[in-house]
Amino acid sequence: MRNRTIKTASAILLAAVMLFMTACYGAGRKPDNTADPHVTEVPDVEYTMKRIIRYWPEDASYEDCDYACIADVPEFSKTFTYGYAMNSAVDGYLDKLAERIEKSYMPSSISKPPYTEVIAHVEHVGGVTNIVFNERHCYEAQPYSETYVIMLDERGNELTLCDVLLSYHAEELAARRISEMLAEDERYENADENKVRSVIDIRHGARATEAGCTVFVHEGLLAPYEEGELAFEMRFRDLLPDFAGEGKAVSEEEYRKLTEFFSYFSNAVIVRGGGVENGVLSAYTATGFMAEASDSFGLVPKAGRVSIPEAEFESYYRRCFGTEFPGIDAEACDIRHENGFYTVPIAKRDLEYHVDMLSAERSGEELVITGDMVYGSFGFAYSETVRHVTVRLTESADSPFGFILTGFEMKL
Repeated sequence: MRNRTIKTASAILLAAVMLFMTACYGAGRKPDNTADPHVTEVPDVEYTMKRIIRYWPEDASYEDCDYACIADVPEFSKTFTYGYAMNSAVDGYLDKLAERIEKSYMPSSISKPPYTEVIAHVEHVGGVTNIVFNERHCYEAQPYSETYVIMLDERGNELTLCDVLLSYHAEELAARRISEMLAEDERYENADENKVRSVIDIRHGARATEAGCTVFVHEGLLAPYEEGELAFEMRFRDLLPDFAGEGKAVSEEEYRKLTEFFSYFSNAVIVRGGGVENGVLSAYTATGFMAEASDSFGLVPKAGRVSIPEAEFESYYRRCFGTEFPGIDAEACDIRHENGFYTVPIAKRDLEYHVDMLSAERSGEELVITGDMVYGSFGFAYSETVRHVTVRLTESADSPFGFILTGFEMKL
């Protein structure tokens, strides 16, 4: 998308914008979103806001354009480690917006002059960055607003609601919850689970929140147009699978911890397979697990490696499996044991697997989880089930994950 970037302080720009807004809203009425967007201040993420104006055709001016787009968007500092990836995500949004304007909004335009205005703001929720684009479109008889969101992890990778909810079934869980929320309101008598599922967008129509998520539904899809865009605030605890939650086989906190535990373990066990009995792992799987779990120690790497004291390393493993660390298998990972430390290389893993937990049964301190081993992250578009799994665990207050893994079986 070829843009002209114009400084916000430009008097010419401000005059053009006010004339532009007046033409569409009517004299004497100020647009709702003329103020600079609110930006959450977070010291470890550096960005500034820039204003982009584009006219169609490209060489047109405000006076003779067929369409105009005014967008205030974040520009992340290039000194920020993943600023480039985040800027690429913003540029991708602008390209898609231009495509919508050209293919949908311009052919339907009856306003004089037609425009799209975008005001973005940045939110930080744990390890998730929400870039929220509040769009206002004025090209038909009545202007309307809608929300477009990009969710990014700390490395600038785009996420979906599946990643936020730690589930491969976020769309289904969110649709079910929204249909429950609307069940008692006669205005939404046709908003059953299937209908809701068809109108939600878990990639760009949702944002992460401290409690869970917000899902946006464009105006007119579930409610009369006059109600505008709908926003559904939902808690993580209300979007858990049937076996998890208060009074269930697995609590919310246990579900979160087990998801992390299984992710470390899955990436380690998948290459050579092999079961686990009484907490005994092969040296290959044990080495792979500790390479994965090293991220959880919170240590600062030096020269591309993390150094973990021998006693802490071996104790961590023992608390996870109830058995002694069987020793290093260098074919699994270049972990080194020297001078009272285990040093683990910090590198991006080539494989990513998770356990999709489907059911759970608890008897005293024993917990049995059944599910699928899935290739790809929760939000990966091409995730695929590769094995069925049964996991046996025993409660342990000493374990970093609340359980000791005693048994693991994979079947086709």
